[in-house]
This record gives sequence, structure tokens and C-alpha cells, in this order.
Amino acid sequence: MGRPPNPDLHDALLESARVEFASRGLDRARVEDIARRAGASKGAFYLHFASKEVAFEEILQRFMGALEDQAGRREEEEAAFRREHGGLPEREYRERQVEFDCRVDLGLLETLWRNRQILPVIEGAGSSRYQRSVNEFRRRMHAFIAGRIAGKQALGWIRADVDPALIGDILVGTYEGFARRMGELAERPDLVRWLRSFTLVLYEGILERPAQVPAPSPPARPPPLPSARSGASPRRRDGGTRLTNGS
Repeated sequence: MGRPPNPDLHDALLESARVEFASRGLDRARVEDIARRAGASKGAFYLHFASKEVAFEEILQRFMGALEDQAGRREEEEAAFRREHGGLPEREYRERQVEFDCRVDLGLLETLWRNRQILPVIEGAGSSRYQRSVNEFRRRMHAFIAGRIAGKQALGWIRADVDPALIGDILVGTYEGFARRMGELAERPDLVRWLRSFTLVLYEGILERPAQVPAPSPPARPPPLPSARSGASPRRRDGGTRLTNGS
């Protein structure tokens, strides 16, 4: 009976594959180079992955799973933030809200920066297989964001005349566009500055303007992320060539 695959080597091979795909593209990357970079043999690679395409699929699914996890955690943190700061005068509350958003969303942008070469690899591969995954991911994130916005409208935190689906379009499109631009940058951009600028512009357009932000009653459970996970790898699934956040 053969030895089971080493999980540490599995992750090392994925990281090696990420580097090779980013520098050579999926088509030109070679299994032997991926294995060599990880300090393993070509045969060891095939103990873990049926092909380099399967390795890339796992990289993609892990990436999108991380984004979805962050979106879910953000919802929980925001509920705690509102319980703590509800009832503050409007000006003070919004200042703290901007600081909160920049703090919690920084992790999302860090994830996009670390994975900034994934979208170019998908586009260079010319395969609808990965596009379908990203498109599905995009749809799930859009539905999640629109649901959150509708919930905040019901509580009077966001203007009632704003279309939740439009906010979903803005957030998904803006984060995806920034992720694409990251792929062209040699140096890490000022992520906090970008977050602050985007948050201020967004809030100027959608927030209600009460004299005081009401302290919320115990919030309902946050809406779960729409899930399309079935059988395959844990916490992974997705949609088209775009990325995301919530707000």
C-alpha cells in the first residue's frame, strides 16, 4: 500500500505552481518546473494532481473561497460594530464607520494583491472552464451584496431610493477592476488610501442622513453567502474573471 500524499508538499506544489503560472501562463508552464521549484520530483507532482490544470483549479477555488470567507466574517464584524457604536451622533458615527471599513476590508485587498496574477492566467488560458467558475462566483457575491444592502435599507441606514442590485454592480465591478489593475503593477499600491477614497465616494451617494444613527436592535442573523458548493474541495467554488467585496 503506497504512502498517502504529503499535505505540506501539496501546498508547496500549489505555491510553486502559482509562481510558474504567473510567469509563464498556464499553457507554457511545465510540470517538471513546478515540481523542481517545490523541491520535488515530477512523479511526486502527479501523486497530488492529475494535471497542471487541476492544480490551477485548486488555486482558483482556494482564492475565491478566501474571498467568500472574508465577506462572511465582515458581516459578523459589522454587526458587532453597530452594536458598539449605535446611537452616536451622525458625524462621529460615520467617521468611525469609514475607519472600520478600511480596517476590515484591507484583508480583502491584501488577498487580491497576493493573487493578482490569477485573472491574467485565466484570460491567457482561453478556456471557458475557468470563466464559468469565476462567473458563478461573481453572481454569488453580487447576490450577497445586494441582499446586505436591502437589509440595511430596511433598517434605515441606506437611502430607500437606491437599487441594491446597482450597489452590487458597483462593488463587484470596482473591486474586480482594481484587482485587474494590480496585475499590471510592479509595486504594492497604497491599499488603505484606495479603500478610504472609495468608501467616502460610495457613502456620499448611498447613506441616509439621520441626525443620529439609531442603535440597532439585536440584528438578525446575517444573510448567508449564496453557496454553490457541491462535493468538491472545501470552501471553494466560483464564478467568471472577476473578484469582489461587500459593503
